[in-house]
Amino acid sequence: MFPIDEIPAIQSAPEDFRLLRRIPWTKPDVAFPIINVPVEVDNLQAVVWLDCETTGFQAGHDKIIELGLTKGYVDPITGELISLVASVSFYEDPGFPLPEIITQITGITDEMVSGRTIDGVQVREWFTDDPIVVAHNASFDRPFFESRFPMLDQLRWACSMKDIPWQEYGFESTKLEYLLYRLGYFYEGHRASIDAIATAFLMSQVPRASRALLEAEAASNVRIDAIGSPFHVKDTLKFHGFQWDGDNRVWHTEVRETALDSILAFLTQTYDFGGDRAHVTRLTSRDRYKG
Repeated sequence: MFPIDEIPAIQSAPEDFRLLRRIPWTKPDVAFPIINVPVEVDNLQAVVWLDCETTGFQAGHDKIIELGLTKGYVDPITGELISLVASVSFYEDPGFPLPEIITQITGITDEMVSGRTIDGVQVREWFTDDPIVVAHNASFDRPFFESRFPMLDQLRWACSMKDIPWQEYGFESTKLEYLLYRLGYFYEGHRASIDAIATAFLMSQVPRASRALLEAEAASNVRIDAIGSPFHVKDTLKFHGFQWDGDNRVWHTEVRETALDSILAFLTQTYDFGGDRAHVTRLTSRDRYKG
């Protein structure tokens, strides 16, 4: 609660205090659509902000218990959020009692999900116009979403945590709560629909971040597999951003296509014929963040 009794102290030394405001779009009585910028633009880009609350961290094993979706439109040139048209939460019974830690984190109880099933037909309707799907941790949300809805495995995905150079913008962390705190806002986190709305609101407050997100979604990336890399270079590969793929037993990295030549040159310098032996796979936003 706001410390009303501190108002005299705030008035006498405002430089010693900071005020946080609740994100207005997360209030219980908010009505959609929300017109953020009243403009007439014909070629607006549809965006669905998505968030999952789950019983754990392993897609394919753990289950979605809440799916939050918020849909809006942005100016594809400026990245400016024009409007939010709808927001919804779908709940689903995982078929077993929720772990106590999950209820503590999310506030979701067994009673809230008991007997509930997410309607796949309703979910598909949110994506009929091929929107960009934005999650603040797409590497987590996409595998869970596609495990539950495999028929929607070719959507365009972007990550508002990884696809935006937040450090270049002066932010020291990429956590959603932190980014909004820095902008002077708070929200009740760890509920899927609220997290989705909060992510959309963040984009409305930092248009250049929204612009960077759209550019990242449109860009081509490449996955580079360091085929045949000897064991003794693993630390060098790791230092330069390569990760171990245990399923395929190969060190790999993913970069923008413009960086491909420099990575291949690095591999050639690191081990014999490294650049020539590397396997390169071009990726669009329909391929990224699959886990």
